Amino acid sequence: MPDLEGKIADFLQDRRELLQCAGGQGHWQADSMEFDILETGERKVVILIRFIEVMVGPAGQVDRCARMLLELDEFGEIISAQVR
Repeated sequence: MPDLEGKIADFLQDRRELLQCAGGQGHWQADSMEFDILETGERKVVILIRFIEVMVGPAGQVDRCARMLLELDEFGEIISAQVR
């Protein structure tokens, strides 16, 4: 799949699914986001995503990590995401 990493990076920039990975007390720091592709299939990709959640108050920052299943359409475009 050409430029799969670029498509994933663009897709993740403003995803509500990331709220499921976060503790719900803050927001994610977009420039801290990193991911690794763990598995690829014909119509799916599993990634491991890491980012920093910025918390309000004394907690400061929390490192977060989760697996995410990305579903692809027949053209290789990401059409949905689920936190696993």
